[in-house]
Amino acid sequence: MAILGDKNESRGDAPVVAGHDQSNSWSFTPTTGWDLTRTTNPSTTSSSSSRITLETTTTPITIDPSKSALVIIDMQNFFLSSALGNAKGEGHAAEAALLTSAIPAATQAGIQVIHITWGISDDELAVLPPILDRIFGFDIDAAKPNANDRERKMPRGIGHPMGTVTLADGAQVDAGRLLMRDQWNTELSDALLQDFEASQNSTKPHVRFHKNRISGLWAGGSTPFREYLKENGITTLLFSGVNTDQCVLGTLQDASNQGFDAVLLRDGCGTTSPGFASEAVGFNCRRIWGFVSSCGALVEG
Repeated sequence: MAILGDKNESRGDAPVVAGHDQSNSWSFTPTTGWDLTRTTNPSTTSSSSSRITLETTTTPITIDPSKSALVIIDMQNFFLSSALGNAKGEGHAAEAALLTSAIPAATQAGIQVIHITWGISDDELAVLPPILDRIFGFDIDAAKPNANDRERKMPRGIGHPMGTVTLADGAQVDAGRLLMRDQWNTELSDALLQDFEASQNSTKPHVRFHKNRISGLWAGGSTPFREYLKENGITTLLFSGVNTDQCVLGTLQDASNQGFDAVLLRDGCGTTSPGFASEAVGFNCRRIWGFVSSCGALVEG
């Protein structure tokens, strides 16, 4: 194999290696794309089930399901439930794509499904940085013509009681404290909660981790999510969830910077931001953070 930068790297279809540590490297050929499985000799793998190939917006990638995880970020009532005023949008389309395509495909391939969700404890609340109070406690709109109206304190913020809300069937429920752990507003959306609970009787149950920052892999400490990935030898992360340009992006960037393979499933993500925000995420993801694929590609892989 040639090494990137080697004068022989472009000869024919000989694999080119990216990475200086043989145990943590990729290989590339123009016809097969990038191999992310970290196997020094792909021909020695025990079966085709240990390698699947996904189409991306640039070149195919081959991954090892046993070293991969489908990461679903913030698909919670707070962001999706109509009871909290969330209109049908990209997040709901992403939820449907996950339930009908990505999750079944991941399960069939043996890829671990991981939910990362807001769920702040009281101890964590006491030391949260002020930016989070601004994000979730202020109405921010730079487009307003009056400068005095561009940032306004809202009646509640993180940790404040949200009160009673009325569900689609007319039932009423206490929404709980905003973004705090074990509250209705931080529970998975109904459909994903049912899917999560059903998985607990399977051979590879879905797992869930709480986060207390925009990123689920922020570098300020060793998160349970990061420790789980390391302990289970997971190196490739397929990202989905809401919002594409916020918590999904924040976690994806940190994952890439920490050495994980980052793959964005574009139809498994959604946002309430303007379209250019997702376009920028996709543009930079395929160029500098990793790859852009889709739930459909996972089904076909």
